Amino acid sequence: MRIVHVSDTFAPLLGGIEVQVARLVARQHMAGHRVEVITTTPVAPGDHGVASNIERLGGSGGGADTRPAVTVHRIAARVPGGWPIHPRSTTHVVRRLRELMASGARPDVVHLHLGVLAPTVQAALRSVTRLGLPAVLTVHSVWGPTWRMFAAADAVAGWSRWPVLWSAVSELTAAPLRRIVGADGEVVVLPNGLDLAAWRSGRPRETTAGELHVVSAARFAPRKRMLPFLEAVARAHGMFAGGGPGAGETRLGVPGVGGRRAGDPGAGDPPADGERAGVPRSGEPRRGRLRVTLAGDGAELGRARRFVAEHGLSDVVSLPGALGADGLRELYAGADVFVAPAVDEAFGIAALEAQAAGLPVLTRAGSGVAERVADGVDGLVVPDDAALARALVRLATDGDLLRGIRNGSHDGTRLAAYDWPGVLAETEKAYARAARLTGGGQDVA
Repeated sequence: MRIVHVSDTFAPLLGGIEVQVARLVARQHMAGHRVEVITTTPVAPGDHGVASNIERLGGSGGGADTRPAVTVHRIAARVPGGWPIHPRSTTHVVRRLRELMASGARPDVVHLHLGVLAPTVQAALRSVTRLGLPAVLTVHSVWGPTWRMFAAADAVAGWSRWPVLWSAVSELTAAPLRRIVGADGEVVVLPNGLDLAAWRSGRPRETTAGELHVVSAARFAPRKRMLPFLEAVARAHGMFAGGGPGAGETRLGVPGVGGRRAGDPGAGDPPADGERAGVPRSGEPRRGRLRVTLAGDGAELGRARRFVAEHGLSDVVSLPGALGADGLRELYAGADVFVAPAVDEAFGIAALEAQAAGLPVLTRAGSGVAERVADGVDGLVVPDDAALARALVRLATDGDLLRGIRNGSHDGTRLAAYDWPGVLAETEKAYARAARLTGGGQDVA
């Protein structure tokens, strides 16, 4: 099969879309497909121009000499801020597709990848359908309020009625797309893929009530909510040291950070009785200890380090910076639970890696991560940050609960849908559906 991927952002950038698209391309190449990428991301900052080169992509599990080599067509412009934007990207995308069609290498499908803002993909989509090429568009990000912008564009251009197979990486990201497409349209979920075997560990390590090693891996950026998570850690630590649900209360002093957010379920209400599980009502301290390791870097890492120092958490929290795959596997081998504190998380590939390594996941309700966590079976799903803090205390003091979800997290059957063979099969089914939607189409002037 001849497959062309179009994505504004791509390797060497290391965000969720970029990494996942590169891995998908590599896996499709390894499966015998002819794959090409068109992107407006330059190889290096400052590069500009249009060039097609054979590039080796990571994510295959092999070394530098065995990584799949695919054609990457880069359309780069000098733009203030280094954004991967080109003023004439659609022209170049159409030109490249026509070149392939004229050379006898007509694409069987064009797979476009969309976050929240992707000018090349958004502008090129109509041109792809007019060329009569089957098209699949995958939404990789949480749209939030910006879904109204897409709805307004649909009211003007009617894009939801174009012959495109619409898809998203999770039910969370599919929901606004379904709202626009309506009952007559179809939106399928194409989850991100992972080499589960590369992360799989042996049997769960022995756990002891009283100490809980909590880990997480993410960019220190507002959307990932690592600072509110540190506040929850401080609150839980205070429950051990000073006792009671109110102990350890801290605030970072900025809107939307810490505690319940405006719009959270129950915001402004006192915690329900069930939310106080594991928290001493008498105000007496719990016997337990937290050990927290947060891997990652980013703009908020310095602020996180200051928070740890200012709140006396230096003996509790470790911030080692970004870790590679080997470092993360080693970290997870000595951990008890992985925490995914983000709410606007479309999928959560880092959490999936931890799940594949056999770790239970503690996460916020309503996120893409929560879709694959069975509450009380292979992790815990909580409604807000206050409940997250209480869950940390409970896991550190309730050995039966911790052992139960640790054992449940080693049931690999729950993750089978995210292994690459299954993901590739579902993606090819989507390509076949897209081909059935295509009806000739007119060329683009």
